[in-house]
Parts: sequence; structure tokens; C-alpha cells
Amino acid sequence: MGIWVIFLAVATAAIGAYVGVACARRSAYAADRRPLWTTLAALVIGGVAFWLTNIVSMAGFAVDGSAVRFDALRVAVSLALCLVATIAGLLIAAPRRRATSSDTVIVTVMAAAAVTGLGLTAGYYVAMTAIEVQGRTYMDGALIAVAGVVAVIASIGVLWMSIADVSRVVLAGGSLAVAVAPVVMHAAMMAALRVRLDASAPTPPGFEVFAILFPAFVVGMLILVVPIVSLLLAPDRVTAELEAQARVWVEQEAAQRRS
Repeated sequence: MGIWVIFLAVATAAIGAYVGVACARRSAYAADRRPLWTTLAALVIGGVAFWLTNIVSMAGFAVDGSAVRFDALRVAVSLALCLVATIAGLLIAAPRRRATSSDTVIVTVMAAAAVTGLGLTAGYYVAMTAIEVQGRTYMDGALIAVAGVVAVIASIGVLWMSIADVSRVVLAGGSLAVAVAPVVMHAAMMAALRVRLDASAPTPPGFEVFAILFPAFVVGMLILVVPIVSLLLAPDRVTAELEAQARVWVEQEAAQRRS
């Protein structure tokens, strides 16, 4: 459908990565709301930056000589896998914000990235299996492995930015670099897809791509609104630390008075 689909996919992934990593970084100094920020980060990174980018890229897919339909259940399962993989990686990497050993940080981030990357690859694979044609489809395992390697590398970038003390400029540049990964993953998965048509087969059941893409895109944009507004309204890091110190001081004063 033209190169605009690629630009839309990259823009979607870049915005999702930036906002999601910002949420993950916020959880580092918002102990009382850490589960909320981690959940928002997983929704935006896994749900928007990766899963929605894959669905958006589907708009450019067609098979000559066959109608193409998508199984809604497997599309939903692919979303669930992306979300679970992302939140698992964030939870594994999160405790290392306070680690003193750089080697421990590296090992933990690598392990978290492996979990996230493999989960994202599984989500993309299930999304590919959701494609129904007049015939049958199968996948080339070597190209699936390529997508998996790209997913792990991208996960390293996302998790590192989530725990490292980097500027907003670096965060923006890193998010744009990470945004290329979901598009490359989609391209590798599409290249892995093989179709064997059957002229006698009926039109497959399921939904056309835009019947899934439009509501998915709308929901994805709505998901982005919540963390963006929350980030704008939440206190910055310095203010949050001062408020935490003030609470500790008040609690200590109250304890001394009681004693």
C-alpha cells in the first residue's frame, strides 16, 4: 500500500518506546505507585511499540489470487504474549536499579532481554499464524530466528534505557533506534511466511485486516493518552525525592513524639 505504511509503523513504535520507557523510569522513584507505572510501561511498550506496529504493518500485506483474513482470537493471543513478555522483562530488570555491581546489572538486563525478546517473537509468530488464505500457510524457521535476535537486541535497548540515567535527548534517539526493530521483525516474519494456494478452497473465515487494524489503532492511541497525561501530571524526579524525604522526616518526628 505504499511506503507510508512503513513510516506510520516506525512512528508508532518510536512514540510507544519513548512513552513506555519514560513510564518505566518513573517507577524507579515512585515506590508507592511502582506497579502502576510498570503496568503502564508494559502496555505501551508491548502493546503499542511492538504489537500495534506489527498490526499496522499488516496493512501492506496481500496475497495474489486469494482473499486474506485474520483470526481474531490468535491476534488477541499475540497481544497477550507481547504484554506478558514486556512486563516480565521490566520486573526482572527493575531490582537492578539499586545494584552496586555493574556485572550483575549486565547479566540481569541480558536475562530480562532474552525473556522479553523471545516472548515478543512468540507474539509475532502467533500473529502470523492468524493469517488465513485460500490454501495453507507455513513459516521458515531460519527467518523466525532472525526476528528473535532482533527482538532480543531491541529489548536490551529498551531495558537499558529504563534503568540507566540518560538524558531526554538520548532517550529520544534510543527510542527512534528501537522503533526500527518491530518493523524489521515484521519484515522477517513476513519473509518467513510461505503460502500454498488451493484454487478450490473457499474464502477463509475471519476478519479483513482493517476490521482489526482500525479498532486496534484507536485502542492503542487511547492507551497512550493515560501514561502521557500521567507523566505530565506526575512530579519530576527531584520533587518526588524531596517529597519522599519529607515523608520520612515527618514519620521520624511523629515516632519521637510518641516515644
